[in-house]
Amino acid sequence: MLFVQVILPVFLITFAGFLFDRKSVVDLKTLANCTLYLFAPALVFSSLMQRSVEPDILGRLGLFMLLYTASLCLLAYAFARYRKFDNSTTRAFTLTTSMMNIGNFGLPLVFFAYGESALDISIVTFVLFNIPLGTLAIVIAQGQGVKWREALLQTLKIPIFHGVALALLCKGLNLPLPDFLLRSTELLGQGAIPAMLILLGMQLSRSRIRDAWGFFALSSAIRLIAAPLLAIALVSLLGFDGLTRKILILQTSTPSAVLPLLYAVRFNTRPDLISGAILMSTVCSAFTLTFLLYWLG
Repeated sequence: MLFVQVILPVFLITFAGFLFDRKSVVDLKTLANCTLYLFAPALVFSSLMQRSVEPDILGRLGLFMLLYTASLCLLAYAFARYRKFDNSTTRAFTLTTSMMNIGNFGLPLVFFAYGESALDISIVTFVLFNIPLGTLAIVIAQGQGVKWREALLQTLKIPIFHGVALALLCKGLNLPLPDFLLRSTELLGQGAIPAMLILLGMQLSRSRIRDAWGFFALSSAIRLIAAPLLAIALVSLLGFDGLTRKILILQTSTPSAVLPLLYAVRFNTRPDLISGAILMSTVCSAFTLTFLLYWLG
């Protein structure tokens, strides 16, 4: 029943986006911009305004993000050296294993699994993991020559962080917002989850699997098997329990992120390998995430 109640709705909405892209002439960039500049910031802002995260938990969430990302990058590099990948393939492999779909897939998954009570932690997790997704992923995709300062400035331009900053400012100054503003942002934010899944389906419809099955299988195994095991170890190490523990494990066990594919196209970092790994890990995640949900209880 968990598959039908939690996993299947995610894939059905994603498949709707997949079919929509195949049957229509769609401007993917317009939908992506609507999600990035309207729906997602509104969801983050309204959720943070209505909920609060303890500073202690916030600090541990940040530490979890750092340890998790660094560990996966090191693991990917070790496997790449063992398989004797060239430089471009190594960077593609690192992107598909260390960067997960924390937003388009992770947020809806957690919402379907645990409801609105999980939004406070899942949204903070989403925001924190957007930091390496907007900085480290660019550095990896571009390779040598990129400046960290420029990558960080690009991250600060993401509207999600503006929503976070505005919510923290309002709460820090104890500024109550009028009900009509809160209701407006909350209603706008409700479009984020379906829009993310539709966007994911449209992006997957444009992905192609090339003849590199060994790469895809190894990348998917690390993303869907090794990564959850790492998350389980880290939440125990950092003392997370209860619903927070379940959210962190589930949300970071999602398939490969889609955003690095845009970087790969921009910097010619084997986009064929990255698109294939995204597609395979997304399909295989239907099985791994169902098992993980049963295990989490």
